[in-house]
Amino acid sequence: MLVYVDDIIVASSSQATTNSLLKDLQHDFALKDLGDLHYFLDIEVCRTPDTLVLSQGWYAMDILSYAGMKNCKLVNIPLPTSVKLSVEVGDKLGPVDATKYRSLVGSLEYLTLTCSNISFAVNKVCQFLHAPTTSHLSVVK
Repeated sequence: MLVYVDDIIVASSSQATTNSLLKDLQHDFALKDLGDLHYFLDIEVCRTPDTLVLSQGWYAMDILSYAGMKNCKLVNIPLPTSVKLSVEVGDKLGPVDATKYRSLVGSLEYLTLTCSNISFAVNKVCQFLHAPTTSHLSVVK
């Protein structure tokens, strides 16, 4: 069971168990069954006969659109491990661009829920949230 503010997601391999839990919860709370789960917190949920598949494809497209990179080319490796980032390289971003940088990095951080292959790169750019530069922004893009 996953609870987020006033939303509850119940998943079980047994429909009888799910029904029993919901019946118990209805004794203490007002519940409304919205049916099968399709989206939750920008995560798309697709059901197959045996599993649930989680995807953030639409969310990733929103990030690209916000960054002005909707038509960008694909890259196999988000950030090579040999890249060394520094606070001394690049010009310090102004308040508006620094806010955009932080917003993009935060969005990418959330995207790592389903795209773990970008975790290393996102961790690296998170280290410069306090004073991002043009160099850091280009790495994010």
